[in-house]
Amino acid sequence: MRKVLSFVVAFLVLSPLMAQEAASPLEVGQEEIQSSLPEATAPAASVPATSSVPSVNSPPALAPSASAPVQSAVATSQTPTNVSYKVKQIIRSHNVVIVEASQPIPLEKGKLYLVTLKDGTQCSLSLADIESNLLTMESADCTGLVVGMPVEPALLKASGKTVESTDILLPEADKTGPRVSVSLYYSTATQARFEDTYVSTTSGSGYVDTTYTMDSSAGLGVSYSKLNLQSWGFVGSILWEPKRKIKSLEVEGPGGTVSGDLIDSPELTLLIFEGNIAYRWENIYIPFGLNYSAPFLSYNSSTTWWSVSGALGAYVGLGMIMSPNFTLELFIRSVGLEMTAADSTGTIDFKRGSLAGFGAGWKYTF
Repeated sequence: MRKVLSFVVAFLVLSPLMAQEAASPLEVGQEEIQSSLPEATAPAASVPATSSVPSVNSPPALAPSASAPVQSAVATSQTPTNVSYKVKQIIRSHNVVIVEASQPIPLEKGKLYLVTLKDGTQCSLSLADIESNLLTMESADCTGLVVGMPVEPALLKASGKTVESTDILLPEADKTGPRVSVSLYYSTATQARFEDTYVSTTSGSGYVDTTYTMDSSAGLGVSYSKLNLQSWGFVGSILWEPKRKIKSLEVEGPGGTVSGDLIDSPELTLLIFEGNIAYRWENIYIPFGLNYSAPFLSYNSSTTWWSVSGALGAYVGLGMIMSPNFTLELFIRSVGLEMTAADSTGTIDFKRGSLAGFGAGWKYTF
């Protein structure tokens, strides 16, 4: 490019001289004749101070000087300063937000924009594409967006790089892959109810309703879950509730109700396998499903024999994501049990019963 400019400058400077020489062929011929004579015979003539050939100046408007900086021929598009933006559509399944601008703007891939949420916090959007005045942005950390929210350009200069949608850019609570959690919870369930218990003794037999009253219990759990925004997911858990002391028994039959304390100090430990489906909105999800228990009963009696086994139960809850790693869960859980007992006077077939109650848990998600 510089060679081309130098050629143009030289051509513009020399062209007037060439035109002057072409206009005076006689003078050119005289100069050639004079130059061919010996120097001794050349007449001594003084050159006038002013030359008859006018000076030629380089037209500054046609070519820049060599020392002047060369301006780029590519004009840089500037974003208008009086543009307003607002959220038009939210496509949560793809982490994409469509933003409407009040007028078209140039595409600057990777340029950051901010949205101020209702609680005063801000989340960022990254510009990916533009069609007319509709801007396609990727929402890496915006979980509280609603249509119509104003959007503003970030004061951070765009890097010019395209921001790709990838799971590692998402906050922990919004990652789309399966995740592992540990939980600590408390269950208020204290009564195991068995309906249609069959009692057979030496004095007779019949059906009664029995209720065992026991202590409430804390529990520990490990969960494996996948909960994406605005979609169905699953939660699978293994839970352990340590020994609950069974304190009393109540029997209700045709002849009335009889109750009393247990003297052989039985204790019930529960291992629960639970599978739930769940629907998640923003920071709220509702899980519900089934569980199966593996109970263990310990007691101090040499005259009474007990047998307990697991059965199907049910679960429904409410999960509230408090932060990227912490979740509060409220739930109702019913644990199924099947039990029999026998001593020297007869046998009792409790059949199927359930231990049900409210609970609350605090979950940490990795």
